[in-house]
Amino acid sequence: MPVSEKGPDGWSATDKFTVVLETAGLSATELSAYSRERSLYPEQVERWRQASQDANKKPVLTLKEQKEIERLLAQDQKEIKRLKQELRRKEKALAGAVALLIASKKIPAFWGEDGDD
Repeated sequence: MPVSEKGPDGWSATDKFTVVLETAGLSATELSAYSRERSLYPEQVERWRQASQDANKKPVLTLKEQKEIERLLAQDQKEIKRLKQELRRKEKALAGAVALLIASKKIPAFWGEDGDD
């Protein structure tokens, strides 16, 4: 088993699954001995076993569902691209408006005018 500063809960999924496989056929007494040898708690092993079993609960998507998800993803990517372009356009327009506003304030000051006409 790996040596980790984080302890057994910091182990990789592969290491935890290895423990689950190694302890699959053990009795409660054998599991306790196995756990003590590796500085584990039987509860940790049971939690990892349950997580391994739960990993396969999610239903597998059909080909039609996968294609629909891919279509929606492509549609979302197009929308994101369009929105980014629109944002860049608006940022440029805003920068131009700010430049005109600043210029309208500075030009009269440059010519020595008060600007409060």
